[in-house]
Amino acid sequence: MNRLSGYKGEQSMDFHLQFLPEDYFFIFHYVRLPDEYGYFQLDFLLLSHHFFLIMEVKNIHLNMNFDNMGQAFRNRDGEVELFENPVEQVNLQHIRLLNWLRKYNFPPVPIEKIVVYSRDDTYLRNIANDKVISAIVMHRDKVIPKIKSFMKKYQSPLISETELMELSYQLLKEQKDEADDGMNKFNISYNDLVKGVFCTKCGTFPIMWKNGLWRCHVCGTTSKKAHLSTLADYALLVKIYINNREMREFSQLKSVYTAKRLLQQEGFEQYGSTSGRRYKINLEKLLEAEVHI
Repeated sequence: MNRLSGYKGEQSMDFHLQFLPEDYFFIFHYVRLPDEYGYFQLDFLLLSHHFFLIMEVKNIHLNMNFDNMGQAFRNRDGEVELFENPVEQVNLQHIRLLNWLRKYNFPPVPIEKIVVYSRDDTYLRNIANDKVISAIVMHRDKVIPKIKSFMKKYQSPLISETELMELSYQLLKEQKDEADDGMNKFNISYNDLVKGVFCTKCGTFPIMWKNGLWRCHVCGTTSKKAHLSTLADYALLVKIYINNREMREFSQLKSVYTAKRLLQQEGFEQYGSTSGRRYKINLEKLLEAEVHI
């Protein structure tokens, strides 16, 4: 859910970035590159002949406070919730990107960075009155004016068209997505997983499908959508593709036809035919649906 929230925040920036000059920037969304310390990730990287820009996007509601101890925190229902300081986070990204660029001998180009809170209802407070925070941290409606100020600041081209294309190619070549391999992450095997669908009200596990509904024998709750959480678990822990047999085994369904109907009614992309048919689980859709089950 945290990753989905971040993804939604990044998606919300697409509308604003489309107002930038079309021929001025190469815009990369979700850049994950290797270096000697592992991998570092940039939500957005904008490349131009004059300067580069790192954009870190946050999707946090209520409030975000920055104090004189370098702490970023939120007050929520009387509790203080600490977060990684995004200013320090983007500063580290700057250093790692700079080292990565030097590794391939690209010419020195100024690198700017900003932290963008994508929700309009997030209340930002610079308690420390730190000028660096005021310059870097902003709401999304301030992004375009900020980028235009960089365009005005940097007038001279510092990297050629050929070098910029080579840089873009190298970025795409080294880009590596983070694997959704939950079982390896937690050092468990498929046989360790408890199969079945759980009751969304009392947590009883497993519940059975009967007469077109999932029915809990403990609290009596019925549901047509309780299996969505199970499918989301399968996608996160096992793999994003599932066939009829795997659906029946993981949800403890007995009927081939019921499993087929439940998979098809979600509108998942299908590959293959007859017994070789696989369904691509739409994880984003399932995680959103969990809220309403």
